Amino acid sequence: MKPSILTLLVIFSVFLAPSSVFAAAEFNPNFLISDEELQDWQSMNVSDIQSFLEDKGGYLATLRIEDYVGKKRSVADIIYQAAKMYEINPKYALVKLQKEQSLITDKSPSQKKLDGATGYGITDGCGWTCDTYLRNKGFGKQLDSAVGIMRWYYDHKNSESWIKQEGKTYTVSGEAIRPESDATGFLYTYTPHIQGNENFWKLWQAWFDQTYTEGSLIKTANDSTVYLIQDGKRRPFKSMSALVTRFDPSRIITVPSSELLRYEESTAITLPNYAILRNGSDFYLLDYDVLRKFKSESVVKYLGFNPDEMIDISSSDLKGFTISPEVITAEIQSVTGKLVSFKEDPGSLYYLKQDTFHPLYDPAIAKANFPNLTPETVPLSVLKDYTEGTPIKFQDGTLFGVKGYNEVYVVDHGKKRHIASAEVFLGLGYKWNQVIWTNSVVGSLFDRGEPLYIRTSEQVNNASSDLTKDINIADSSTDDPQNTSNDVLDYLVRTPAAERKFIGTDLLPDVEAYVIADYDTGEILKGKNVDYQRPMASLTKVMTGYYLLKEGLNLNGTVTYDAARHQALYHHFRTVNGEKFRNSDLLFSLLVSSLNTPARMLASEVTASDSEFVAGMNTQAKEWGLDNTSFVDPAGVEIDNLSTPRDYLSLFSHAITNKTLRKYMNDPSYDYDELVDLDNMPHHFDTHTNALLKKTNLPFDILASKTGYLWESGTCLAMLIERPSDGKQFVIITMGNPEYTNKFDAPESLARYAVTNL
Repeated sequence: MKPSILTLLVIFSVFLAPSSVFAAAEFNPNFLISDEELQDWQSMNVSDIQSFLEDKGGYLATLRIEDYVGKKRSVADIIYQAAKMYEINPKYALVKLQKEQSLITDKSPSQKKLDGATGYGITDGCGWTCDTYLRNKGFGKQLDSAVGIMRWYYDHKNSESWIKQEGKTYTVSGEAIRPESDATGFLYTYTPHIQGNENFWKLWQAWFDQTYTEGSLIKTANDSTVYLIQDGKRRPFKSMSALVTRFDPSRIITVPSSELLRYEESTAITLPNYAILRNGSDFYLLDYDVLRKFKSESVVKYLGFNPDEMIDISSSDLKGFTISPEVITAEIQSVTGKLVSFKEDPGSLYYLKQDTFHPLYDPAIAKANFPNLTPETVPLSVLKDYTEGTPIKFQDGTLFGVKGYNEVYVVDHGKKRHIASAEVFLGLGYKWNQVIWTNSVVGSLFDRGEPLYIRTSEQVNNASSDLTKDINIADSSTDDPQNTSNDVLDYLVRTPAAERKFIGTDLLPDVEAYVIADYDTGEILKGKNVDYQRPMASLTKVMTGYYLLKEGLNLNGTVTYDAARHQALYHHFRTVNGEKFRNSDLLFSLLVSSLNTPARMLASEVTASDSEFVAGMNTQAKEWGLDNTSFVDPAGVEIDNLSTPRDYLSLFSHAITNKTLRKYMNDPSYDYDELVDLDNMPHHFDTHTNALLKKTNLPFDILASKTGYLWESGTCLAMLIERPSDGKQFVIITMGNPEYTNKFDAPESLARYAVTNL
């Protein structure tokens, strides 16, 4: 039978437009980067930096090393803290580390390289024996100094004549250099050589100048031509049928002309997908960029293709395509692919093509990837003629998010790349209605790639002014602060073998610590390592919420965001200086989204400082007899917020006696508007970080819960559950769960065990 997709094909002559080549950016020694770029310290968060390091595959991705004050941290943390402290772009630090010692890609660097990581203080005169270097020896000090000196240059450029700056002429490497930005002058001040700074520029271009991902569909406001970004070039579509038979046109984004011209134009896409091409007596099926040859004309007719819809091409035209070695015969199943669901399993969905069946774990994938295919209902027995293939994923260039979470990704070369902020999202021309929200199974099919960057604010300034009307960026939970995958959980605090103890049999061998307790009596019915101190991560926020309410937080009161006072580590709270919030709404952000900055904002409402607030938290812990519990910050971002599962059971049970707190901890979602909005995005909404609250058909009810996560703590969850049959209540606590992707499986299994067996 002829595939229905062919009814969309339009007959037209083959035309291959000549390529129009645009020159790549050339090195200009007078302009390396702009001041705006050098000072864009929020261009990457900790998780973005970590993803970048992992993607480059070097030693730094897993290294924990002393920072400039001697505290061991991950390299991503050290870079982020320096960027934040001095308000210098973390990309500068990444490029500097690579330029000086190749540390970003080096899989086994020497100690000498680490000690001189950024080349700070190593001059032509004295090299590695310079006093300045020796005072700044060590990775943490080198990084801090290299980033800090850039801010120092800005602060002292008018008082120190030796600092090179914009608009003045200097002799560098025997040539006259006139910096066109202070940032350029500062780079020459740091490294007084043209070659060294050209290397810096090349690295910056290679790593951060690429903007639009593989598979992006882009056009400009003044031209209707749509281009596909493929292999770093732009390919124009010569007809709408060529476009719609390959992609969902709703994915098209409008970009500034200057961005379009950055890409060399490549071969045009002229023919509809799955067109039948004839060259003499040979027949071909166009399958995206591959030509698949039919064994004979009779096979073409047998498979139902209409001879009147065939397009004649010349032998020279064939040179523009890849020809598959596979020959299409009458026996091949589903030549152009089809979607099916099974009578025996109405919810199933599969893509059948070339004797292979591929599962689709969300109908949204079918709509995005195969916009012109309608599922057929067939008997399960059809599969006997097919072999099983890999699951179908979203195409490159697709925007998607996982329901219940707040990160938006774009698919690039088969990986998901995190779009870290509304600025990047809007600046690239994306619209909120282009994001496909899918399930966690689909999300887990993708490896994580580098975060998506924006080159400069030029794109933001040139973006359509009404984009903000189309988007509500949900606040991101910081129980995924480092946004990591399982392969970097090497920092998980482990219980020493000599101290591993159990109450009953070990129900969760892979989890470091857990508790099942009778809520009414406080008795621990099942437990593991319940007296070993562990980082609490965002479980800390339960005490924060309790102490806020105890100290008389006015829920109807308001607080105005001030970054200098309020911004916390892993700051994912979408706000700008001067925006005003109701305290009750911030409490939602704290306890439902687990955002960190609201903890500091609210603490400032009841005490004069964070330290005073934390002292009150510690006093409360002592009053409850929690001798193995201590706090150092109200958000739980530091690993020195410590407790044992036994102590935390008591803390959690005491805290949820406050009915207001319990209500917040059980709300599955929230929705509110800022009282004063300054960035045209007043609306905030989110769902609870405990995904079990959204799960149906559980044999228990969740009455209150809180999640937590740091590399060192592993995933954590505390919740009060109730058995519906008799109203029996249990407290379930897991700490040190090494599983991230399926982090709720372990606590769910404990809860099921409790209501079934206890």
